[in-house]
Amino acid sequence: MKLNWNNLTKEERAEYMRLQMSPAYGAGSSYYPEDVSDCGACGQPTMGAGWCRSCLKRHTELDKKLRKA
Repeated sequence: MKLNWNNLTKEERAEYMRLQMSPAYGAGSSYYPEDVSDCGACGQPTMGAGWCRSCLKRHTELDKKLRKA
């Protein structure tokens, strides 16, 4: 599927690429319980591993906008 970068503003493109290039799994911390880690995109504590809900939601929104014809 072709991506239409013109659908995103300059700021949204930068945000999308920042999210794309962030690690899917953040580092854990000795201060957190075993089931909590840092979001790979924003660094906020999140349950489990991967991105927090807000980063995942924002990436999904931008991705849908990018793929819109």
